[in-house]
Amino acid sequence: MQANSVQEGADAPDVIRHLVLLGDALENLDLGLDPAEDVLVPKPRNPWKLTVLKPPQVLERGWARAIPLDATHVGICVDGAWAIDASGLLGASAQSVSGALETLATAADRFEEIFTSLVAAALEAGLPTVVCTLVPSRHGDPLHQRAAATALAIFNDRILRQAVAANLSVVDLRFVCDEETDYATETLLSRAGVRKVANVGRSALYEVSREPGRTRVYF
Repeated sequence: MQANSVQEGADAPDVIRHLVLLGDALENLDLGLDPAEDVLVPKPRNPWKLTVLKPPQVLERGWARAIPLDATHVGICVDGAWAIDASGLLGASAQSVSGALETLATAADRFEEIFTSLVAAALEAGLPTVVCTLVPSRHGDPLHQRAAATALAIFNDRILRQAVAANLSVVDLRFVCDEETDYATETLLSRAGVRKVANVGRSALYEVSREPGRTRVYF
């Protein structure tokens, strides 16, 4: 997700030299055997580095110590499938609507605690940051797809709340990953989907680097 939209010096605020991804979203991408940088941004104009910090690493190291000192930009992106699976709702039989909602809300509470820590780490670093909503899945079974989308909306509501509270901009992947060709499997993005996400993320990081301080939505 390299900004580098214009030919400027290496110290320009929009030039991504070291992007730190907070979260485990790369596990939901079809990277194959290639380095993640080559898949996300083929043939970049300027060399760049990618560091991925999963939530446990951020929690263990603490906010200030989690982000490398030479980082220039931060993206917060969590695997949506993990968040939904954590509730156990889609694989269990609910005894009542209220019981199902309580199960989902409890999982969303735990997710929000983790996500809040990731946001705090980014704010502590004081770097240009964008937040991604969860990647939607595309299930063949209409009933399963409907249930997954409903559950996803609850988790995404927590993401949007935290992003707005922190004045961080959002890349809404529900609108970015909206075609069948964006997916390799029901929950795994294809190379085409990955490139779309990278392009939108690059544009978002470019703009927030130039004009920080207010929440915008990109798709």
